[in-house]
Order: sequence, then C-alpha cells, then structure tokens
Amino acid sequence: METYVFNKWVELCGTRDDVVISNYGDNGIGNDGEYVKTGTNTSGADYVADLNYEGVQYDNLPIEVKWVPTAGKFSLKVNDLKAYLKEDAAILFVFNSKSPTLKRPKDYNFEKYIKKVESYAHQLKWCIMLPEIVEVFLDFHKHQDKIEKIPYMGFKLGIILQEKDFCNWFKVKDWITTQCTKKKRSVL
Repeated sequence: METYVFNKWVELCGTRDDVVISNYGDNGIGNDGEYVKTGTNTSGADYVADLNYEGVQYDNLPIEVKWVPTAGKFSLKVNDLKAYLKEDAAILFVFNSKSPTLKRPKDYNFEKYIKKVESYAHQLKWCIMLPEIVEVFLDFHKHQDKIEKIPYMGFKLGIILQEKDFCNWFKVKDWITTQCTKKKRSVL
C-alpha cells in the first residue's frame, strides 16, 4: 500500500506549484509487498527523493511513508522516530480525514481495496513532517512526558498525535487538488 500511496503522491505533486519531486526511488528494501526474512533490517525511510517543498530544496531526502486509514490521530513509535532522525528523513502521512475507516480488508483483495480508497479520495489528506521537525517533535514529547506505551502497537513506546495538534507540526493538504496551475485535477 505504501508503494501505491507514494507513487500516487508523486503523481499528485506533479499538479502542484508548492511541491516538486524528482530523482525518487526506493531507499533500502523494495517496498513491493514481498515477504521480508526475519532479521532483515527494515528500519529507516522507505523512499528517497529530491524535494522542493514550499521553496526549500532537500536533495536525496529519505522519506518514510505512513498510510493512515483511520481519522483523528497518528501513532508513531519512538524507535522509528530515532531511526528517521539518524537518516535525516521526512515522514509523509497520507490519511483518511473522515469515516469510514479504510483499513485493509481481511481478504486483502488489493484491487478491490484500492477502488474503495479511491472512492474516498475526496476526504483524503496528506502532510509531510520535514526532518528538522521530526527532531523537535520527538524532543518536545520527551520533555512534556508525552511518550507512552501504546497497547495497539505491542506496548512499544510511542507518541499519539491527535488531529487537533496536526497544525503544530505540518501543513495538512487536500489529496484532491482543485486549484492547480500545472494540470487539471488529480485524484488518488
């Protein structure tokens, strides 16, 4: 799913003036859905790209992709955040902003799942936490004593970022763009 979302995001950004992506590709394992052997290091960002975001250029920027099928919050493991910091990576969040939950179905019929996700493209959003913000984000939550064991993440230490606080860390953008100057409308 992350590969699908990343490729669609790159396509979407081709319609925007505030984001330019070039020289992008996998950053490590293939992100192709194939089985990864136990013991294989999968930490770190999924992709790498040259990114110009709102006039700031990032060359060879590692980008971690987070597909969030539920509305209201993001949950991030502390150890993952530390891995992104080591790489000086950004985190791309693509998320559903309303009901229903777009979780992967139990039968995992990918084509059917993508059609469902696409039918809700009008309520999808995206945002990117740039590398310099990842560090501030982790430090802030450490100092505020807001790191907790998260039950649905195997009780690993993490941070739950509520939707009301998204604007403190990044700009949330609509997935479907209607005010594009480069091309017409883009949809997931």
